[in-house]
Amino acid sequence: MALMGLMTVVCAQAQTEDFPRHEVAVSYGAGSNSQWVNAFEHIATTIVTVGNVTFENETFTGPFSVEYFYHPKEWLGIGGIAVYGKNTQDVMTGSTKKGELTQAYYTLMPGVKFDWLRSNNFGMYSKFGVGATIRHETYDGNSESVFHFNWQASLLGMEVGARQLRAFVELGVGEQGIGLIGLRYKFN
Repeated sequence: MALMGLMTVVCAQAQTEDFPRHEVAVSYGAGSNSQWVNAFEHIATTIVTVGNVTFENETFTGPFSVEYFYHPKEWLGIGGIAVYGKNTQDVMTGSTKKGELTQAYYTLMPGVKFDWLRSNNFGMYSKFGVGATIRHETYDGNSESVFHFNWQASLLGMEVGARQLRAFVELGVGEQGIGLIGLRYKFN
């Protein structure tokens, strides 16, 4: 009986691991998939129309991201990533402005995160997500929305700070960008 009681206490202690199970992060990146696709579409449009159409005064906002991960294990996070970006530009024919083209990108991706170096004030990780983007395009009073496949592969992520609040940088490729910076909050 005493042995069974002792084993119960040991098993209960093993299940109360002391690490933050939840994390929420916000970030801003550069070089998102949507920015690259948009640049290639401009080149294709210019070639197809034999050089008459150009795009000027282009402004890309984002990608802004929010993500949540739950950690069933200290080294494994399962969650999701939401990304927003917007592109605005003037459509020109010669020196005449034909209108303004606006493209808004809304992305949702389930994701997984692998923390491969952890300490109280520093961590390194990799993160992967696969999902879909809705591109909502408006030009000359008309609008259309299209879905397309999207992803994020952050091969190297580094975070520094207190146990619960950390600043981070990531390098990779995808809708969150080639590089991104942000803040992460971890809690139980």
